[in-house]
Amino acid sequence: MAKFIRFLYRLINYYLYFVVMACFLALVPNINPNFPLFNYIFKIAGFYIIPPIFGFIISPMLVLIILALIMMGLDKIYTKYYAPKDPKILVMTPEQFIEQIKKNEQAYVNKVVSEVKEEFGQEEQEEKNSESEDKE
Repeated sequence: MAKFIRFLYRLINYYLYFVVMACFLALVPNINPNFPLFNYIFKIAGFYIIPPIFGFIISPMLVLIILALIMMGLDKIYTKYYAPKDPKILVMTPEQFIEQIKKNEQAYVNKVVSEVKEEFGQEEQEEKNSESEDKE
């Protein structure tokens, strides 16, 4: 799900760039918006959602605002639920890296030793219990 959210976020981000570029294209004075290529670009960018008001096209502005709000929501969802699970990138010197490895090795050895002691202690306890049962 996290990958889908990041994909959707990027897709909307690319569409935002497309809408901004279409707005810049609309500012060029000699472009005929009825030409099939430009008409297609302007339709995809959302220029014709709301008709122009007093000669101003406000549809792209509304599209940008709505998409920005959607992107903010996706970002909030990702940071709240999925970002803590992402692997962290650590930058350290080789000396710090070797020290970290030694700590991890020592922690692993301590864990294994404690598990063996617990297992051995349980075996001894079972042997004592079986010996006491045999004597009875």
